[in-house]
Amino acid sequence: MNERVNRRDNIVDAASELFLRNGYDATSVRQIADVVGVTEAALYYHFKDGKRGLLEAVIGCQIPDLINIVDECKGAETLKDFIVQFGQHMSALNPKRVEKLRWMVTEFPRMTTEERAMFHKKHMAFQSKLSVALERFVPDPDKARTMAAAIISLMFGYAFLFVSLDLQSVLDVDKNQIIHLLAQGMSATQ
Repeated sequence: MNERVNRRDNIVDAASELFLRNGYDATSVRQIADVVGVTEAALYYHFKDGKRGLLEAVIGCQIPDLINIVDECKGAETLKDFIVQFGQHMSALNPKRVEKLRWMVTEFPRMTTEERAMFHKKHMAFQSKLSVALERFVPDPDKARTMAAAIISLMFGYAFLFVSLDLQSVLDVDKNQIIHLLAQGMSATQ
């Protein structure tokens, strides 16, 4: 049983790396099987839907870490503290994880409606978790949902500009100051 789990994980890891390097469309099931050292039949044994099932697994491996970030902020006593903790955890993401998130954003326009729905489902679980956590500080559920969307937009905007476009190498800006400014501004609207 453990070997099956490890093989499945190895297949997902290989698919993730190949999707990242070559793109989803340019990666074949055969290439993934070759990297893992299994037959295509063995790959289909683990992923009945083939490449689409692998895409779903790859997407699923990215979003749970973001959901866990919300859990790591449970000790916050104020909205400002929550946003600061959330921002610091987001900014501490493993660079490889950030690269995979960037890949998903790049691939998204080429995804089919069904593939986009997989991503949307995972994202909505993350946003919902964040909204519920914010309701501790923002009792109006609509306002908490809007605030969750704003926080996610700002954090991913930061990641895009400063990480993906590498502005952090040319701008002398402290990311913690940005996080605190964001937290101060959002908590003031409360």
